[in-house]
Amino acid sequence: MILADLSAERSCGAPPRLEPEMSFLENDKIKVGVDLRMGGSITSLVGKPDGRELINNFDHGRQVQMSFYSGPIPFVFNGKQPHPAWKGLGWNPVQSGDWAGNAARVLEHRNSGSEMYTRLVPMQWPLDGVEGDCELESWIQLEAKSVHVRCKLTNRREDKVFYQARHQELPAVYVNGGFARAVTYAGDKPFTGGALSEWVDPGPPWKTFSATEHWAAMVDVKGWGLGVWQPASTLWKQGGVPGEPAKQGPRDNSTGYLAPITLEHIDHNIQYEYEFRLVPGTVKEIRSQVQLWEKGRGLPQYKFEGTRLGWTLRGGVDAGLPLQGAWRVQAQSPVIVLDGPFTFWRAEGASTLKISALVKAQQGRLRVAWKSISPEEPEGSTVFEMPVGGMIRESSFSLKGLPGYKGGLQRLSLRFEALKAGESVEVESVRLAP
Repeated sequence: MILADLSAERSCGAPPRLEPEMSFLENDKIKVGVDLRMGGSITSLVGKPDGRELINNFDHGRQVQMSFYSGPIPFVFNGKQPHPAWKGLGWNPVQSGDWAGNAARVLEHRNSGSEMYTRLVPMQWPLDGVEGDCELESWIQLEAKSVHVRCKLTNRREDKVFYQARHQELPAVYVNGGFARAVTYAGDKPFTGGALSEWVDPGPPWKTFSATEHWAAMVDVKGWGLGVWQPASTLWKQGGVPGEPAKQGPRDNSTGYLAPITLEHIDHNIQYEYEFRLVPGTVKEIRSQVQLWEKGRGLPQYKFEGTRLGWTLRGGVDAGLPLQGAWRVQAQSPVIVLDGPFTFWRAEGASTLKISALVKAQQGRLRVAWKSISPEEPEGSTVFEMPVGGMIRESSFSLKGLPGYKGGLQRLSLRFEALKAGESVEVESVRLAP
């Protein structure tokens, strides 16, 4: 529900809601709860000894929850049209429920005292009372000062169209209105003690930003609040709904929103998994904890054995998931574009690009492009020639000294050019090396 602004919610009250049916985990640092009448979404999180509730529950689109996006846009089910405010969201199963207050259906829940597991059928957010053609699962554990969450989508769509990649929230996080200040590190030298970026900007439009240390937080005026760590992406969104100081509780409309974002194709039969951690505390505590988790992260490298690993496709089509040892893409236009996920590396530490691939075409023209973390910097690119035919082989290309290949970078793009319809490429792996 987050990819549209919240103006529709500002003019109306929250929809009806069933009385909570809570399940909790607790240690001496954290208490976290899920509501089984809201799809097992995280509806309560308290950091000790602070004691304040962090999570907003104004409607079924808040909480900390799974939410996925695909085509078609608009998504119509058996003639039922989406709410006008949400028709631009397309296919959008949401863990808690839909805009009208219909709750997701929990199929199974277990709480061992050390882990909570929930399996459920979500609701299509833009529609009234339409279940998603998929299942969601979550596993929640406490790890000292953090909440570790694993999520899984299993799709069972009859619609087998290969839709374009859409932004996905990993996850959607809504905090109470008193935690309105966004904080992150957005610079090009992660974990070197550099200055943080802070702002209060509810929008709309909601703010897109880079979090090069893979975390961001929503905090109060004293710098205490909720941090989110997502190792899979440096692309994030933030926004919110302002409110009076006296109306910033869990059932009030006032909220702050935060989500790490990836671009993904959500195939009709996909099994898609991700994980994240929630960290209540001060900004200093959140950053220090994430630094421990990020220790040892190397240069970006991808081996396409079963999934696309966060890469997306334009100008062609693949055979769907799971991949069989390589990513095989057939051209539908003169250019096949493979866009990598949003991540971070420094150019001086990654001067070589290695690609294991087979180009089944008359030409092996490859344009390699990269994007700086600075929005003012234009995209850089250069053209290499790859061998054609034969078997998959590794090609090595020097990026050192190329115009624009400098400083902090965040995304690779591989563009196989001058192709004819029916020609194809098979990519086994892509990696950056010193």
